[in-house]
Amino acid sequence: MQASCYQRFEPLEISRPHCCAFFHTFRSSFYQVSFKDLSSQQFFRACFAMSSKEIPNPSEADPPEVEDFDEEAPDVTKFDRIWVKSQEARKKEEKYYQENRAVFREAIGLDPNGEDEDEDEDKIEGPEIISLEDREAASMSEDGDFFSAVDAAVASLKRRERAAKQGKGMLNKIDSEDIDKVKKEENTSSIPKRKGLVEVEAAEDAEGEELEDDREAEIDDDEDIQEEGIEEEDDVLTDPSFDLDFTLEEDLEQIKEPKFSMTLSELLDEARVVPILVDGDEDVEITGIQWDSRQVMPGNMFVCGIGTPSSSTENPPLTEAIEKGAVVVVASMEVSVQENVRTVLVEDTVTALSSLSAAFYRNPSKEMSVVGICGSNGKASTSFLVKSMFEAMEKKTGLISSIANYVFGKKKADITNPDLDAVSLHKLLATMVHNDAGACVMEVGEVSDSLNLDFNIAVFTNLMQLNDSAERMDEKHSHSISNLFAKMVDPKRHAKVVNLDDSYAPFVIAQGSADVPVITFSMNNRDADVFPLDVQLSLFETDMLVRTPRGNVEISSGLLGRSNVYCILAAVAVGIAINIPLEMIVQGIEEVDAVPGRCELIDEEQAFAVIVDHARTPDTLSRLLDTVRECGARRLITVVGCEGECERGKRPIMAKIASDKSEVSILTSNNPRNEDPLYILDDMLAGVGWTMKEYLEHGDRDYYPPLRNGNRLFLYDDRAIAVRAAVAMGEEGDAVVITGKGHEAFQLIGDKKEYLDDREECREALQHVDALHAAGIDTSEFPWRLPESH
Repeated sequence: MQASCYQRFEPLEISRPHCCAFFHTFRSSFYQVSFKDLSSQQFFRACFAMSSKEIPNPSEADPPEVEDFDEEAPDVTKFDRIWVKSQEARKKEEKYYQENRAVFREAIGLDPNGEDEDEDEDKIEGPEIISLEDREAASMSEDGDFFSAVDAAVASLKRRERAAKQGKGMLNKIDSEDIDKVKKEENTSSIPKRKGLVEVEAAEDAEGEELEDDREAEIDDDEDIQEEGIEEEDDVLTDPSFDLDFTLEEDLEQIKEPKFSMTLSELLDEARVVPILVDGDEDVEITGIQWDSRQVMPGNMFVCGIGTPSSSTENPPLTEAIEKGAVVVVASMEVSVQENVRTVLVEDTVTALSSLSAAFYRNPSKEMSVVGICGSNGKASTSFLVKSMFEAMEKKTGLISSIANYVFGKKKADITNPDLDAVSLHKLLATMVHNDAGACVMEVGEVSDSLNLDFNIAVFTNLMQLNDSAERMDEKHSHSISNLFAKMVDPKRHAKVVNLDDSYAPFVIAQGSADVPVITFSMNNRDADVFPLDVQLSLFETDMLVRTPRGNVEISSGLLGRSNVYCILAAVAVGIAINIPLEMIVQGIEEVDAVPGRCELIDEEQAFAVIVDHARTPDTLSRLLDTVRECGARRLITVVGCEGECERGKRPIMAKIASDKSEVSILTSNNPRNEDPLYILDDMLAGVGWTMKEYLEHGDRDYYPPLRNGNRLFLYDDRAIAVRAAVAMGEEGDAVVITGKGHEAFQLIGDKKEYLDDREECREALQHVDALHAAGIDTSEFPWRLPESH
């Protein structure tokens, strides 16, 4: 926090005496009042309240006299003199705090006449934050005054915080020789257990041989393995005043991959697949199932005929699979294979693959609670909220969503394809079970609803029907919705969660058994089980008072807008359906600060909102801008781009929506691929009645006139520059909305996939906005204008 003080005030050109007073105010109160729960606004308000008083600049005052201290002694270093001065200055600061205690406490929202916590001098003494390394740095500074020591301390703190967050703070204490000794020790039972190192499953080499056995070790809290000079860093890392949150044990916990094998006869019996013909020995051992010939390993079963890709157009998938070691081939017609390869003939390979995959991986969905979420919109955000509620009960929970797949906690699965096939899906669920996950939350699409999964809770968000293409798409959604809810037949195991505001709700409720409990949620129908009595929307948070069958709950969420209110209500309804305590429902929801790329707020303490969203269709873009406007934005500054080599018809529509609903629009590229970005932008400009030629002519005159509706429009083909320009235009009360990518962190240019993350570009831009404005650069136009051109 000390470093942030300087960073915050340097761009504002506050004088050094004023900044010194500001820092003194903070430092003297740091050990008296706990700032752990204060917001940044409360903190700065407190510091301003005190720094507005007349405070002498310590650097201008005479150095304090210290008894029995000879500054001219030959063994007294320059830093020793600085250290004595700082101690004297601190005493003055504490005295000043006591004299102005009421003003101080009132400024940070505390009772002016209340009692300070930990007023005992022994307890309030701050940590020794200057290490030997930093003392040497301070002694080498030109002026060697008190603030040189402060600067060194700040730099030291930042390094240690960064190391702690990366999990290095504790690992650095482990002696490398000690680790080597552990590795060489044959009898590990005699080695003391070490806290923080958890079981990691043994790896195997390419030939399938185990390299080493699983080992478990923990580091004992009391074990003394400090390196020379580390004591002072320990004080900083362990002092509660700094609230450095890192969970080493959780960070080190690795995903354990399960291994399965089964004979062909056992697999057919478990899967209840009745083949037309089995040719060959049924006792052959199967080590895996694949439908992609490129992924086949020795001992695998290969299910062919499912749009199977191949590594080469000259090498058919079946031939490639056999060459790679497939021992069983499943097909819907007779195939010619080698004598040592068994064949299984079935009527439908797609259905067979689903049943075989579930059986091979031991039906993992039956081993945990599975929540399926279906609908047109809101599935991803709802799934993140429900996962967090399970974790609030300290239950390991997996997640399968269009954004990312998690085995448990923050441990992502290697699978990146959101439309998982039967093999990948059941293997991922089996991995969750193997890692002790007790629940899984997943988005249910048109594919996953037919993959032999056992659901406990079915959630319906909504079904959108706006135009012909959306209706065709939502026919698939309606099919997956009806299939999912048709599985809700057991009143003891199943429950339905339904959005009562959707016209499709009666049909959804009617699916499955009428005896299965139904929990409804709504923003408009007060008869719903979960209903918001009060909703306060803003650009930075959403506050709600929600009525439930078990009582009312207050929720303050970082998720923005009306659409996210529905997601929160759906999550609360799931919590009610499975009897999660109300306090844990609230805790789980509030711990989700943002869903990656879904109306995600980028907060660097700026005075305007910066929002990143994946909206890339006319419908989603329109609803997103309406949502942000409803949150109270003074102006909308929107970046919108269209993809290359596809959907040319929507390009002018996207530009039209953005320019109609935003005071400022910046058109740019989004995965142009092999199409010239300028051609894409030319198509988009047609939506506002301009051509590229007209736009370039405006640029020659160094001014782009307003559109007919009075709004402004700019374009730039480099997406990173467009994003940064939009952020630089933001002013207090505005909302900068970056659309098209969301959580995706790449840009497809030609045949290359280059790294580009809209969220990182926004954060980087926010670090330089104050400096640009301080330099007099006008960022309200594009291109930016220097002071002399104003």
